[in-house]
Amino acid sequence: MELKIDLLKGKKKAPFRIVFGILFILVGIAVLISKIKTYGISNLFDWIYSGLFTLLGIGYIIEGLGGYSLDSPFGKAYILINSESISLKPSIWSKKQFVNWSDIKSIDYKLNKFEIKKTDDSTMIIDLFELNYRLVIEVKQAINCIAKEKNI
Repeated sequence: MELKIDLLKGKKKAPFRIVFGILFILVGIAVLISKIKTYGISNLFDWIYSGLFTLLGIGYIIEGLGGYSLDSPFGKAYILINSESISLKPSIWSKKQFVNWSDIKSIDYKLNKFEIKKTDDSTMIIDLFELNYRLVIEVKQAINCIAKEKNI
């Protein structure tokens, strides 16, 4: 059994993000219009400020529509469990957790984490707290299946 999931792809639509994005765009435009109406002119700072709000709003709308994550250019987030290794990086900001099956002596599951005892008697912890419940179940099933095959 192999489990391979790209955590940045295939996100569902999020109406709240779309609404939040529209609000950001409206605030950006409203600030610019209010400055022009109040003072009769706007300066470069007002345009930059409004432009940043608009860009943030567009970003939220794109993510809210699903399918593409704006975090993609900054890093990867994935789960890869196969017959050779367990590799987990739950977010672009978290550290990669990796262990080869040949280095594993025993595996114990505790609440949202795997405690792995290695052949050199060191202990490694694979945290699952950043994953949603469905993914935790899938990871547990994949690790259990491969561990049974390898008599661990």
